[in-house]
Amino acid sequence: MDENEIKSLIGLKVKSLRTSMNLTQEEFGEIIGLEPANLSNLENGKAYPDIKTLINLISNTDMTPDYILGFLKDGEGEKYTSVDFDILSLLINKPVQTKEFFRDFLKSFK
Repeated sequence: MDENEIKSLIGLKVKSLRTSMNLTQEEFGEIIGLEPANLSNLENGKAYPDIKTLINLISNTDMTPDYILGFLKDGEGEKYTSVDFDILSLLINKPVQTKEFFRDFLKSFK
């Protein structure tokens, strides 16, 4: 993955979390200590979160560092498409029972 893809992926994850919480950029920005314009840049893949923002995301939401930063081994990113990340973003904040249901449902297609 190149730098722009990484920024876009982080932005997608942050935006997905914010929208799942039904918060405006202003409301979510207050939670994580960002001005709405800076949050917009982050969500649109135009900027990386600084360390303070990362700490606030981890401390004030259910995001984990490995999820936010998308730790992938070299070459692993090419295995995933935007559809994979869309599915992940739809499920990320759902209850465990919902995730288990969809996991089992998807396994039935093997």
